[in-house]
Amino acid sequence: MTVLGPRADPVTMTVAQGPAPRPRVGEGPGGAVLGTEEVVVSYGGVKAVDGVSIEVFRGEAVGLIGPNGAGKSSFLAALGGQQRAAGGRITLDGLDVTRLPAYRRARLGIVRTFQMTSEFAGMTTFENLLTAGMGTHGSALTQVVLRPRETRRQQEAVEAKAWEVLERFDTLHIANTYGRELSGGQRRLVEIMRCLMRSPKVLLLDEPMVGVAPHLVDRLVSDLQSLRDEGIALVIVEHALEVVRQLCDRVNVMALGKLIASGTYEEVVGDPAVQAAYLG
Repeated sequence: MTVLGPRADPVTMTVAQGPAPRPRVGEGPGGAVLGTEEVVVSYGGVKAVDGVSIEVFRGEAVGLIGPNGAGKSSFLAALGGQQRAAGGRITLDGLDVTRLPAYRRARLGIVRTFQMTSEFAGMTTFENLLTAGMGTHGSALTQVVLRPRETRRQQEAVEAKAWEVLERFDTLHIANTYGRELSGGQRRLVEIMRCLMRSPKVLLLDEPMVGVAPHLVDRLVSDLQSLRDEGIALVIVEHALEVVRQLCDRVNVMALGKLIASGTYEEVVGDPAVQAAYLG
C-alpha cells in the first residue's frame, strides 16, 4: 500500500449527504469510555483550550474540527497526556487520568498519533510493531535476566500479534522495509498499526490523512471504520471535511479554544456559528 501525495483541500462548507446514523456501541450502563469536564490548556497565561467538555463512547468516531488556532491539537494533547491540563478533568472508563503522564495513559488504553509521523527510521516495519507491543516489561533488563521463559512467551505472543496486524492491513510486503524507506502514507499506517499493538480503548488521531494520496484516502478511512466497528473509540482532528463526513458519528467544533457546536456532520456544518468561525 503506497500512499504518498498531497493532502486534501482543508475546508469546504458544502453539506454532503452523510451516511445513515449508526447506533453507538457501549452507550449503556458503563457510560462513556472517555470523558472531559471543563478542560483548560494554557500557554503562558493564554488559554488555548477554554473549558471543553465532551464524551466519547466505545465504537464511536468523534470528529474535532475548527479553523487553525482553534485549540484542537492542544486539546488532543491534553487527552493523551502530552500536555498538562491547567484545569478540568479527564476520565477513562470513569477513572480520573487528568494527572497521569502519557505513558501511564497509554498502558490504560489511550494512545495517540501525531501530525508528524514518529516511526523508528532505523527499524523495519516489523521491528517497529514489536517495539510498541513489548512495552516496558520487554525492555527491562531484570525481566529478561530473572524471568527468561516469561519474557520469551511474551515475545512470541507479540510477534504473532505483529504478523496479524500486518496481514490485516495488507502490509506484509513492507514487514522488512526500514522506516526511512517508507512513503509518507505507509509511515502513517505504521503509526496506526503501532497503536493497535497496545490494544487501545481510545485512539487519538491528529490529522491522520496528512501525506496520504487522495486516491488512497478511502482505504485508510475504511481501515479506521473497521477499528471503530470493533469497539475502539476514535477521536479525530482532521481538516478534510469529506473524511470527517464519511468516518465520524458525531462532530465537535472548536473556535478560539471553546466548543461552539456538537452534533452530526450535517448539523454542525449547517450551523451559522460554525460557518462564521470558518469563513470569518
